[in-house]
Amino acid sequence: MSNNEKAPNSVSIVLWKCFAIVVFALQAFASAILFLKALLLGIFPEKYLCLIGITLWLLLMVSCLMLFVGTKRPFSVSRMFRRLFAVLLAGLICYVSLTGYKAMDSVKTAIREVTSTKTVTDETTICTMNLYVFDEDTAKTAADCRSYLTGIVSGAKGRYAKAALNKMSAETGTAVRSKEYDSEGDLLDALYNEEVQAVLIDSNQLDILSETEEYKDMIEGMRLIREYDVSGSDLAFIPSKEGESESEESLIADNNAVEEGITTTPFIVYISGSDTRNKQFKTSRSDVNILMVVNPKSKQILLLNTPRDYYIPNPKSATGEKDKLTHLGLYGVGCSMKGLGDLYGCTVNYSAQINFTGLETLVDQIGGITIDNPQAFTAKNGIKFKKGTITLNGQQALAYTRERYAFTTGDNMRGQNQMRVLTAMINKITSSKSKILKNYNGIMNALSGMFRTSMPSSDIEKLVKMQLGDMAEWKIKSYAVTGRNGSEKTYSSPNNKSYVMLPDDKSVAEAVSKMKKVMAGEPV
Repeated sequence: MSNNEKAPNSVSIVLWKCFAIVVFALQAFASAILFLKALLLGIFPEKYLCLIGITLWLLLMVSCLMLFVGTKRPFSVSRMFRRLFAVLLAGLICYVSLTGYKAMDSVKTAIREVTSTKTVTDETTICTMNLYVFDEDTAKTAADCRSYLTGIVSGAKGRYAKAALNKMSAETGTAVRSKEYDSEGDLLDALYNEEVQAVLIDSNQLDILSETEEYKDMIEGMRLIREYDVSGSDLAFIPSKEGESESEESLIADNNAVEEGITTTPFIVYISGSDTRNKQFKTSRSDVNILMVVNPKSKQILLLNTPRDYYIPNPKSATGEKDKLTHLGLYGVGCSMKGLGDLYGCTVNYSAQINFTGLETLVDQIGGITIDNPQAFTAKNGIKFKKGTITLNGQQALAYTRERYAFTTGDNMRGQNQMRVLTAMINKITSSKSKILKNYNGIMNALSGMFRTSMPSSDIEKLVKMQLGDMAEWKIKSYAVTGRNGSEKTYSSPNNKSYVMLPDDKSVAEAVSKMKKVMAGEPV
């Protein structure tokens, strides 16, 4: 063979070697990045990390053998096939590594979001002021109300109303006239007596008054025209009067984190169900109030439900005035945690808030849940639930947890149903046969903005790592305290009586006993 025939082969071999080195280097780099990301994510047990590392290393060695080993007949059909396979394998590893990296990065971001410790900022909605008229009024929009005399409250809360009034004036192009009243109750009386034609009222305070005997029927005869979200920046140009003070509640509870390891020390989580239906948490009444007592060492969980209308001291009161449990949520989740902690003589370590949309999304993301329904009923939205074992999707689970009017025991049965759903979700997620962890990224992304917890991200990662490591089945028990019906004035509405549930001391004592047993690792 002449020198001219050998030259092309030599050049081809050199070019191939250069290409092979690049391919091998890309696969090695992608494998290293994927393994490092898995290591830093913090949720994979050591055995999984070893499995990932060994698998990536073996695949890298396979590529090395196919790319570089063997010099005889470098351009034979079998050799070319092996090279093609090696290139395709390297490409697949790079693709999987890139996809895995993005997925794990998304999980990390989602964990940071749900464990955010940000408090109220200038742009965070502090309250929502609603513009109302009587139902028979012809007004349909805020512009139709621009010539109306609009009632607002005075005092510290009056700043919110004035901020909303400014927004209304800017929207309608007219300086809206207003008249101040001492309280929200006086405001509604003024509308009823036709002293004003419209009112701007705090949505939370309106919810409270709607539960009172005096104003319930009146509010049912009103019609919502417009909602105005008021933030800190909206209050910047409305000075407070001398002697007035207001407390803008933090949406995040105080940190009562366990001092020792989260995987060995018992802890209590307050699960709050918010009626918020958008991707922004606001201080609002909590219709779900469950304490989840967790013993990670004995794998025990106690779900303790407290009815929303339970009449307990409000921690905001310096004199121990009592309030409905649901109203404590209006003063921040920390207030609800403190109130329940005082009731049961315990320290509530963390909070977990989920709004109704978040519950619906979560159930769908985990593939539905199966529960044992003790009583057939039809929810308010028309969804029917038969007695016995039933499987629920997100929409059905939401209706199941919200319904209370279909039961003679009302809120007590609703609380038990909420715990049935929560138990089914925990069992589904922690089951050894569960494939939920494969969709961990999708679940976390779906809940972004719908779920928030005060538990540090590092503790969440440790708990996930523990569960992945042993895939233990948890022993879950539930209990609900009871009470008797009553009608009392509350701290949040001191001038009007509303329905409350007066605590049954015996059931509270039983709840305390069960909590102590779980914390001690004893069977309940």
